[in-house]
Amino acid sequence: MQVRNSHNVRSASGLPPHKQEKTFHNTAPLEESVRSSYCSPLDASRTALLIVDVQPEYWSECPAVRKDFPDFPSRVSSLIQNCRQQNLKRIIWVRASYDYDHSPWLHQFTRIHRGRIPPVVKPSSRWEDFAAPVEGELVLAKTSWSSTSGGTGLLDILENDGIETVLVCGLITSVCVQHSAFGVFEAGYRTILVMDACADRGLERHEAALALYGDYMYELRTVDSLYQELEEHTPIKAVSLCFDECIAANQHGFVIKSQSDGSLTCATSCDDSISMSSGAYDD
Repeated sequence: MQVRNSHNVRSASGLPPHKQEKTFHNTAPLEESVRSSYCSPLDASRTALLIVDVQPEYWSECPAVRKDFPDFPSRVSSLIQNCRQQNLKRIIWVRASYDYDHSPWLHQFTRIHRGRIPPVVKPSSRWEDFAAPVEGELVLAKTSWSSTSGGTGLLDILENDGIETVLVCGLITSVCVQHSAFGVFEAGYRTILVMDACADRGLERHEAALALYGDYMYELRTVDSLYQELEEHTPIKAVSLCFDECIAANQHGFVIKSQSDGSLTCATSCDDSISMSSGAYDD
């Protein structure tokens, strides 16, 4: 696990008409529409997952968020595991770290909320049981609401990795998730918000945020629809096999005999390095 500290790094109703048939707390009607609305396939080698502020301060220690989102832990955990299995180019964890020395906006926030929301956030070393980074995943600290500001270096990372698409999830939907999605979108990246892997201080705020900017600034997906989309566009890896002889050719391509065990297999070409199709030849 790589850790970078932003202090040191340089670099409901009321939905608009086109949303009225969609209900975000019941995502079943969206499954077909969110997958059929976009024809551009996702390339795991050019996709990053951005996990925003999934930390005790905003979940296990925040009853206001847990109240309306009982499925959030299982949903975000499933999303992370799916992205790992699909070998996404980069998985990035961003943690809030707010104090008066490094977060200039905090003075105004404290004045407006008068202590109703704890202004200073000093993340501990603890992670939630359902969401924690593993070796090779990047951890960034942010001092502002957006994951792209305050010296996180996130945009440099995305550029250097050749990222084209960023999947965004986490806490809080209408605040840091929204600002982070905007920052990524503004920088020119295709931005997809995984709506059931996000949560807010109440369902109404969550739905209002998605209604305002879903399919306007960022695309919307569910965990399940995204899983299917990644599965459909996962390339089949080619297998190289040395062989003794090419013994037949038909509509399948070429039939070759394996040098190691004598088995017959269908191949797409007949040379020293053969791209194999799966399964044995059975004609």
